Amino acid sequence: MKVGIFDHVSDRLGGGQLVVAWMAKLLSQKYEVELIHSGKGYTLSSLANAFELDLREIKERIVGSSLQSFSISDPWSMMGYLCSGWMADYALTKPYDLFIYFGHGVPPFSYARQALIYCHFPFETRLSLSGQFGERWRRRRALDRWIRLAASERIWERRMRGYAAVFANSHFTSGWIERLWGRPAEVIYPPVAVEAPRMLKRNVIVSVGRFISTDRKNHSRQLKAFSEFLSRVGDSWSLCLVGFCAEFPQDRAYLDKLRSVTKDLPVTFVVNAERKRVLSHLAEAKLFWHTAGFGDEGSTAPRYMEHFGIATVEAMAAGCVPLVPAYGGQPEIVEHQVGGFTCENMDELVQHSVRVANNDNLRAQMSRGATQRSKAFGPDIFEKHFGQRLSELLGNGKKGRHGAHKPATSRFSV
Repeated sequence: MKVGIFDHVSDRLGGGQLVVAWMAKLLSQKYEVELIHSGKGYTLSSLANAFELDLREIKERIVGSSLQSFSISDPWSMMGYLCSGWMADYALTKPYDLFIYFGHGVPPFSYARQALIYCHFPFETRLSLSGQFGERWRRRRALDRWIRLAASERIWERRMRGYAAVFANSHFTSGWIERLWGRPAEVIYPPVAVEAPRMLKRNVIVSVGRFISTDRKNHSRQLKAFSEFLSRVGDSWSLCLVGFCAEFPQDRAYLDKLRSVTKDLPVTFVVNAERKRVLSHLAEAKLFWHTAGFGDEGSTAPRYMEHFGIATVEAMAAGCVPLVPAYGGQPEIVEHQVGGFTCENMDELVQHSVRVANNDNLRAQMSRGATQRSKAFGPDIFEKHFGQRLSELLGNGKKGRHGAHKPATSRFSV
């Protein structure tokens, strides 16, 4: 059985790539697996090193279209796809018995024998639900609009009929998939494996997030909050910012700017470090801050929230007390006031951080709660859930593309 795992828009290493790597490792134990990606953000060897996984049995396929959208964005682009666009989708998916799409966008049309979707968050929507057609669209006759939308719906249904199931990384993401794609998605939480070294906890706050010029991880807000935190607890605490930074000029300039504004603060940067070093920083930290999703009141769009939060689970497994937004997928991970705090804004994050910093008994209690909760997201649970669902989908004669009934194949097990 030949499996193609497509990491769409793979221009940086991050949590999504962790799931891709684990999926590839899992399937490569019994099947021929190709990892399909752009080649811009990582190599197979750097992916293996980043997450300390053995990926030697996996092949690599570099495809330039990995950085392109597969969405039919308006009623006038449908003919372009029908004339020539389908050929790229055919070449991408046809070689595989099983094609698995990983990404945030609309998946390509699948011509594989069977196909699945694992969506991190639906950044793109089906045309009929977008409502963004502009003045040209509004000037058309009602019948004309109806015909075009009906055609786009038929194309959408044909696209999604190529996929036996849609999986999501959280209930937050699943809800938005159903809202924007009109299709239910089953939740399979990402696999998070952490064996952090045992170290003496120090007065350290750690934050893990990619250094990207758009500042979606809110590093600048963290620095402001940290200054406020120090003013209330004293200068015995430090902040450690950990993350990948791609070799894009804008990202490097952003990182340099952060360094320049923290020269008078006890802030350290750990950039593109090996996993063992990252885990050691988590092991020694008392608190963990995650701030993606905080913004001006009501201004943060769902796509910019944390859709799950792999780094949060890793920090919890290492005994950190997490302080995270009460938005996105984070409340599915952190049990408020049991193993951490879900915060409505940065003021609450600072307030709860000060409370824990000044009460070591409370910190120790919450640390134990966080560690226990993290076990719900282990690789064994991911492997069992995904293996069971894949066995059901591929091993019982499900209908395939175009509704044609396929003969039953041998049961899939991992």
